[in-house]
Amino acid sequence: MEKHEFLELFEAATKAAKSASRGDAKNSPAVSRCVEAIKRLGGAPESLAYEMVIDRKYPQIGKSHGLFTEHQNPRIQSEGKILYSLWLRYLYATGRKQGSRPRDRTVVKKEKKLVEEEMISRTTGDSNRDKVREILHKSLSKVAVEMKEGVVSCDSWTVAASVESAMFEKLGSFEGTQKAKYRSILFNMGDSSNPDLRRKVIFGEISGERLVTMEKEEMASHKIQLQVQNIKEKARAREENRVKSMMMFQSDSMIMT
Repeated sequence: MEKHEFLELFEAATKAAKSASRGDAKNSPAVSRCVEAIKRLGGAPESLAYEMVIDRKYPQIGKSHGLFTEHQNPRIQSEGKILYSLWLRYLYATGRKQGSRPRDRTVVKKEKKLVEEEMISRTTGDSNRDKVREILHKSLSKVAVEMKEGVVSCDSWTVAASVESAMFEKLGSFEGTQKAKYRSILFNMGDSSNPDLRRKVIFGEISGERLVTMEKEEMASHKIQLQVQNIKEKARAREENRVKSMMMFQSDSMIMT
């Protein structure tokens, strides 16, 4: 992808987003065009995306953050958050690679602004929802230590917000009958013996939508899953032996009669 293609896609996404704001249809052609353009922008090479985001010639890219991430259409909003979170990770990753090399102050200032915008989008204004996000963030933050490699701290916040949003959309608020499901997810995400679940969630192998639908056995650690499987196999073996015993007893009874 070249610069002009990137800009054309961004302009198409912007126009479609504005057009979709004026309509009521959740799945209008404008929404589909916007979502498609955003997805294609997400597929741009990391180096190109980084260059375009920080380039002072294209301030509209940074300024349009809210147009997508706060859009009234849930599809555009979701894809917009994914896109800007991806670009934010590129900023952090490139910053780590550059190490201690002198950096342009304007570039640093622009990166800082994007980070601040990301920070604002983490809160919902609902104390219960924000608490769930904090717990998820704390659990996901363990991945960097567990893997002993560069997982930037911002990733855990971004994913925590995404997962909580999926939980809220599917389960509703943290109360009533849904408390058990919330607690099951939060427990398994924070379980010290369950690093695989955290890793899969933070790297997108398990989405927030998928996590919400998983049974507690699926979310459990590998050790617990083996224990559950062993219990089921023993129970199955006992049932098979019971059935065999009954059949043998019935067979013997028929022979005696």
